Amino acid sequence: MLRDQLEQLARIKEPEARSKLIRTLVGEYARSEEHDPTETERELFSRIVLSVFDQLDRAARYELVVRLAKTDRIIPDLADRLAQEDYELSEPVIECSPMISQDALMALAKNGGNNKRLSMAHRADLSEEITDTLIARASRNVVHALLDNLEAPFSIKGTLALLIFANTEAEVLAGIARRAMNDEEFMEMQMDILETNCPLVPPPLKSALESGDLIRLASTIEGAQRDGGVELDGMHYSRHEASIQIANGELSFDAILRTLFEQTRLDAAIWLIGRKINLADDVVADTLKSDADGAIMRLMLQTGIHEKTYRDFLKARCEWLDRSTRSIPELVMRYKAELKKPRRTAAQPEMQKVAT
Repeated sequence: MLRDQLEQLARIKEPEARSKLIRTLVGEYARSEEHDPTETERELFSRIVLSVFDQLDRAARYELVVRLAKTDRIIPDLADRLAQEDYELSEPVIECSPMISQDALMALAKNGGNNKRLSMAHRADLSEEITDTLIARASRNVVHALLDNLEAPFSIKGTLALLIFANTEAEVLAGIARRAMNDEEFMEMQMDILETNCPLVPPPLKSALESGDLIRLASTIEGAQRDGGVELDGMHYSRHEASIQIANGELSFDAILRTLFEQTRLDAAIWLIGRKINLADDVVADTLKSDADGAIMRLMLQTGIHEKTYRDFLKARCEWLDRSTRSIPELVMRYKAELKKPRRTAAQPEMQKVAT
């Protein structure tokens, strides 16, 4: 019966008739709860809808979303197409559809509006890559939603970005504390980072993790949001949004490192470089403070950073050590030439996942 109706639909050419028949057909298709459609029926229904999709009026598209967006009765191609509609139509698909593809979600994370990103942040099937992109690209309300979504996974890179935000933003600091109280895996990650003496961990969070008093930290910050900020351990935390540089649309080692240079957090940059190439922080610091340009270049080559990141590093180093920037163009050219030469890649420890 369903196949006959779909074949009839394919023969109708008038857009208005197609929209009307689609609405009728969608109603029948969605109401047949006693009959679970076969893969062939799902494919046939979805392909024919897709073939006339651009001719459907808004009422027909709305019918599709209302009846089928949260079901598995359509194929991913149709779910992905519905996700491209305006937010009023696409919101149920983006937040709830079990059929939308990970590729479509990543595209929305990179280029979707903030409303669509916020809907995505409530999903239970996000990948670390999508979460990283949302952290790097979206407005901060999306980050708060991710922290509240206990199903959303956080990579080491994403967690470091959160810590960068938390150094100036009270709400992110509170969100990290709340998440750690409710998510054992997230808590373990914070403790692992803390054990490496990461200078990005804000002092109030460090104290709360060490004392186990995360509830007090979260409640103190939440109670102080009326004036937009809070004073903790001699530091002021505001509602300011710290920026993360974007590289290729995703959070990357280069992006985090450039952000630290911009914020003049050389202590944190040294820590990050040390984790990347498995060297002690004091060895990295001593090398970067030296006049041995060749040794510095070899060290930074091990990180694999882009030439533009290397240039930013040299500028930050000159400011750090109060030195002239005249040699930077030549040093960048040398670095670029060395990057083109084949190099061996050493195995990296678990914490060095921040580099990938």
